[in-house]
Amino acid sequence: MSHHLVLTRGQVYVGRVWLHATSRSATWRTDAVRSLPGAVHGGSRTAGLQARTFATDLTAEAEEAGSYSGAGSSSGLTRKEVEELLKDLRNTRPAEDDDEAHQEQCARLEKAAPDLQRHLITGELPLRLQLLRRVAELGTIPGRPMPYALYMLIFLEEYAKMIETLRDGETIMDRAQELREVLLCFHRAGLTPERLKLLYSHIERDFPRFEAAGALLPMANAVSLCHTMLATGLSSPGAVVVLLRSASRTPLMEVADDAKELRLLKAIELLIRVDFLYTQEQLPPEVAEYIALVRDLRFYDRELRRDTALSYQMAFFLRKHGFPAKRKMLGPYPLKICDPDERINFEPVEERSWRFGLLEEPPSRKKRHLEAVALGLGEGWLQHPGRACRTTTRRPSSSGSC
Repeated sequence: MSHHLVLTRGQVYVGRVWLHATSRSATWRTDAVRSLPGAVHGGSRTAGLQARTFATDLTAEAEEAGSYSGAGSSSGLTRKEVEELLKDLRNTRPAEDDDEAHQEQCARLEKAAPDLQRHLITGELPLRLQLLRRVAELGTIPGRPMPYALYMLIFLEEYAKMIETLRDGETIMDRAQELREVLLCFHRAGLTPERLKLLYSHIERDFPRFEAAGALLPMANAVSLCHTMLATGLSSPGAVVVLLRSASRTPLMEVADDAKELRLLKAIELLIRVDFLYTQEQLPPEVAEYIALVRDLRFYDRELRRDTALSYQMAFFLRKHGFPAKRKMLGPYPLKICDPDERINFEPVEERSWRFGLLEEPPSRKKRHLEAVALGLGEGWLQHPGRACRTTTRRPSSSGSC
């Protein structure tokens, strides 16, 4: 029997099932799904949008057709078995030129599709998020992508229907952490579907309503969610404003100068100033004033005094040749080898591998931010035996402000 797209009321499944509507018989073959790269083989953002649109259209057709009933066989995998399968697919990477092995991997995932989708939309939400993280990890596999995008979008469609109110026993802190987990999963998978705007509008619209009812969002949770949204690029100005207003209820004088919350606030301020100018223009006066206070507040990172072998040897070498090699904090970034007067910084780049699919590695973002806060810049490379360290030169600013 051939594969068919199984539709229940408001949901989308893939399996070996024939469907019959109450008023008319109808079947949707998965040939149309396979024709969409984002639905089965996609990892790109455009493909993900295509898959989401296709899934939404099919869901609408199911609603119009009425109630469906299906009969057929299912693999009957438990949630634990599905997680083990996804973990095995993530760890078993066929060679890029091995078409047979890649097709076999895709076939294993397609065979488990009915159970994977069932577990993504039913059951306790923490277990569903745990499974979603496993699916998102398929987007970090180098080479040809696995067919994971449709499963992420199916979860999002169902999740967006249940976030208007807090569930029994759920707090606003739980909701903020939950939203952060969902956004991190989509960022890790490399997907930015249009439907994520439902999550942004939920924060903008419902969080003030929750707080008006007495469920106040603590500063730590508000700052953590706001930083995740800006750092991943999955944000909206309205949601950022709501979260910063929640954070501003805690006086900055009560925050320690080496606190994690202050480091995240410093990063938020720099991200808004450099990467999100449109959001900066949308900030109301009281939030803009709060961000300005964060910028001027002293922050100390204990990492500033912790030398590695590379940073120690670089500083020793440069001091021998007349470079001051001082330490300084600039926003959230510790500069271990710099000249604050001439605005020159030597950044030791330690050998480290970053996950596949990361849009911008942290050292690259730090370099770009350091260059952006200066009027001019120059770039060069300093070679170290067996290592390479990047240097960023910034000319002095007339205002003297960083």
